[in-house]
Amino acid sequence: MSKNRYPFIYPADTPPDDNENGNNNSSNMFQYNPPNNAGNILGIIGGVITTVGDAVSTIGAIIQLNSDVASDFESQVDDFKSDQEKDKMQKEIDDLQGKVASLEKLIRSKLS
Repeated sequence: MSKNRYPFIYPADTPPDDNENGNNNSSNMFQYNPPNNAGNILGIIGGVITTVGDAVSTIGAIIQLNSDVASDFESQVDDFKSDQEKDKMQKEIDDLQGKVASLEKLIRSKLS
């Protein structure tokens, strides 16, 4: 299918009437004047740009949301690991306190 490279229709020139009075009948001379579509074209271009802008902002929001979710997940994992390490250290401290208490008992029993 070939594209029409000339979107405007121009009628063929018709020869003027040959009458004795020399009057030209202006109704025989049709000239097509294309409408001024500049406003419509600018409106369409603006709509396309707006749509593209909305799509870009939506993609940006999705990327930011994914980043925030990943960051929050990493933070929760780090907090969980930290809590586990704290629990382990607390158990070791409790064990050491128990050993110190038993040593104090042993030393008091030997000294008395």
